[in-house]
Amino acid sequence: MASLPEAQTAIQISAFGIDNIAVSQVPLPSPGAGEVLVRITARPVNPSDVFSVLGVYPGFMPKDFPAVLGLEGVGEVAALGPGTTGRISVGQRVVATNWRSASEGRGTWQQYLTASEEHLVPVPDDLPDEAACQALINPVPVIGMLQELATPKDDYIIITAAGSALGRMAIRYAKHLGVRVVATCRRAEQVDELKAAGADEAVVLGADGDALASRVLELTGGRGAWGALDSIAGSSPAKIAPAVRVGGTIIVYGAMGSPNIDWNVGQCLFRLVALKGFWLVPWLDAKPVEEQRGVLASVLEHMRSGLLPPMKVDTRPLEEAAAALRDQAIEGRPAKIVLRG
Repeated sequence: MASLPEAQTAIQISAFGIDNIAVSQVPLPSPGAGEVLVRITARPVNPSDVFSVLGVYPGFMPKDFPAVLGLEGVGEVAALGPGTTGRISVGQRVVATNWRSASEGRGTWQQYLTASEEHLVPVPDDLPDEAACQALINPVPVIGMLQELATPKDDYIIITAAGSALGRMAIRYAKHLGVRVVATCRRAEQVDELKAAGADEAVVLGADGDALASRVLELTGGRGAWGALDSIAGSSPAKIAPAVRVGGTIIVYGAMGSPNIDWNVGQCLFRLVALKGFWLVPWLDAKPVEEQRGVLASVLEHMRSGLLPPMKVDTRPLEEAAAALRDQAIEGRPAKIVLRG
């Protein structure tokens, strides 16, 4: 480690709140047994990073302050700790199934980070950093949620807020599995756009959901969609439930509309429609580590092939993280913000 710098740039918060962000110089961490030191080169800005700053994301619970932000990224192995197996080598580009230290407040928005060797997955040479850094938080839930729904080929699912980065990935991956998609959106001008992105049908989700139920029941011969993926919460599950089959499942994976859910208990009592949450951390943790790496390796390959294409990027310097977090809240941004440096 003699050739490494003594200090590094890190984006720290002194307390929860976006006004408490500072650009700092901090010492490099040293890899412990079974760990490697990774030089982080690119980090996406996700909604979960905004929730982290606000103190409401369970995947970012610092033990103390100041804490370093950032939940995913890509980097190059800079040094190996004692007891590593040789599966990963110095100079190799890697992503991680779980940046364990991030949840404790030692995240990827710094230049150097230690990670467990067993959680690292090599990045293909022809996949750029700006793409590889997006491999975890959006694509893995797409694969996981569609596995959970287990929709038969040619059956329909509903995807709400389908114009989002994850929504578009879900459309493409569902089509890859032979599953038909009814996408919902908030604006009429998005309908044709979502159909062009691969949705079999797109419907504006109105105040009562009647238009969605009518169209889905028409498409499915009155049976309803096999299930649904919902990122809105609030009143959204109650709106889409009448369009879901008896015994179907609505997976809620976001709270774009509200941190609470308004629900008609009759849907679960009399139609047996189930609400189920999804978070990638416990879903991955339930799998053996080799299988976790396999999931992420498949995502990287799907990114290379175009099946799960990364978003276009708006590259910013790491030092501009605070402004990037504010911009993350702008609706309809055409590109994913990626912090380099």
